[in-house]
Amino acid sequence: MKKLEGQMAVVLKEFIQNGDTVIEIDGKKYYLSLIEKPETTVADDVEADPELKQKLLQAKKDILDGKTYTTDEVIEMIDQGEV
Repeated sequence: MKKLEGQMAVVLKEFIQNGDTVIEIDGKKYYLSLIEKPETTVADDVEADPELKQKLLQAKKDILDGKTYTTDEVIEMIDQGEV
């Protein structure tokens, strides 16, 4: 097995996703097939869930704005019912 990376991997993945499973190289035809279903990624989960995406964007904004908390502060807020 040869591991493909970079642009070559992107191109072959696009062929497979578009249903173009037979390609021709130097007059020879090759069949492309997915033999192992990839697990979903966090990016896939975020795109599929608008509420989760909004929460992550808000968290990123809070971090950039300096609104961060220690673990102890978060535990205290949970105990007080603030979170």
